[in-house]
Amino acid sequence: MATPQPLTDTLPAAWYHDADQFERERRMIFARNWWLVGREQQLAQAGDYVTANVAGWPVFVVRDREKGLRAFHNVCRHRAGPLFTDEGGRCQTLRCQYHGWIYGFDGSLRTAPGFPESGTLDKSKFGLFPVRVETWRGLVFVCLEEAAPDLMTWMGDVGRLADEYPAAQTFVFMDETTVEGACDWKAYGDNSCEGYHLPFVHGALNKAVSGADIRPYENGGFVGFHVDYGGTSDTRANKGLWIYKFPGLLLHYSDRALNIEQVEPDRAGAMTIRSWYWFPEGEEAYGRAYMADSVDVMHEDMGVCLKVQKNLEAGIYQSGKLSPEKEPGTIFFQRLIREALEADPPRLGLAA
Repeated sequence: MATPQPLTDTLPAAWYHDADQFERERRMIFARNWWLVGREQQLAQAGDYVTANVAGWPVFVVRDREKGLRAFHNVCRHRAGPLFTDEGGRCQTLRCQYHGWIYGFDGSLRTAPGFPESGTLDKSKFGLFPVRVETWRGLVFVCLEEAAPDLMTWMGDVGRLADEYPAAQTFVFMDETTVEGACDWKAYGDNSCEGYHLPFVHGALNKAVSGADIRPYENGGFVGFHVDYGGTSDTRANKGLWIYKFPGLLLHYSDRALNIEQVEPDRAGAMTIRSWYWFPEGEEAYGRAYMADSVDVMHEDMGVCLKVQKNLEAGIYQSGKLSPEKEPGTIFFQRLIREALEADPPRLGLAA
């Protein structure tokens, strides 16, 4: 008889609501991973821009006049004013909305009102703080750490698996939604990396799924759900691929739909999910039905995670055990968290 393997401990309950722990995760996890900020279609012309908040760091991406993409922290080098306060649009220049400092699309300081042109302010030392930016399959990503791997290396086997399904450029974008909740991002990740809860939380989805092969992938650090739809759903058919890419990117593929979600940690014990939806041209009715179904599933997940969050904060539960049979994805997800927190601190972007 084989010797039973020791069970894996869950993360400590305090990690899900401690403010100091969240600050460690901001820098050790979210600052050094790639972050989805929007669609390449939003940045078609020179001056087009989108803004985002990467775990507390406000950033923006802009299309420059040479048709390249540039990304920066959304903070003026004068007194930390914002350059943009909306979600996106088109601009002619990068101007601080506090005191009017003007920057080029390359991030260099051009004009500093109130400072003499020939004086003690060395403009070459006061450019915007740069952020790395890359695109993949019609999506725009940023990363704050200089030494992090490039986007495709970070994606790992996600790219190979996703190539079996239509990309965003081949579908029509339908809508973007947000869902907020008093739930820690790790609690939502724990839940999203396993199918153990499916029959107990997602009645309709459980009927639609006839089988799922759930496996962790080391190359890229993600959990893949290879799903067969053979049940009663009108919005889910044939096969599908669900991915939870560490630390918080969710991709849902099928031949008729693409849904991508970015988990945004707001603070310890609170998060937002941004979701984007694409469908084939002429499939608007199907797309609306799919979106409604997807949002229902998201609220079911958030609902149970909110209850878990309250119990984690109550103080009686300290830790538990994870099932190697039912929760290999959650074991993997929590392992990646532990490993990330043990690494050397990241080096964030310097001035351009």
